[in-house]
Amino acid sequence: MRKSLIAAVAVAVVTATTALAGGWATVQLSSTPKGLAAGEPWVVDITVLQHGNPKTPLCCLRPTVTIRKVAGVRAGAASALQRLIFKARPTGRTGVYRARVVFPTSGTWRFAVYDGFTTYGGARTHTYAPVRIAAPGT
Repeated sequence: MRKSLIAAVAVAVVTATTALAGGWATVQLSSTPKGLAAGEPWVVDITVLQHGNPKTPLCCLRPTVTIRKVAGVRAGAASALQRLIFKARPTGRTGVYRARVVFPTSGTWRFAVYDGFTTYGGARTHTYAPVRIAAPGT
């Protein structure tokens, strides 16, 4: 009886450890929006890797890029422009997704990538430093 209990506990621990292993992902970007002007597209490839392992790119996800204006938007005006979400689509390479992002106005913006890796409840939003978007034509 004691051996059965020890074996059952060992199986439970191994199963739980395996379920938790790899329950997160890293995101690599092909570029940043640095140097863009308002209205110019930022086309970025997003590589999603399970637990940061370059040998484990993650297919079949639905990552998104969210941009949010930090300052300079008047209260009540252009509220729809304060936060925009852009879907990334598969590129044909496993684990690589492409998004076309357009910052509609100049100013300081934050951007983040939601990796879409929901397995094990591991989906994360990866945040980046704010970026300054120039006025159109500059």
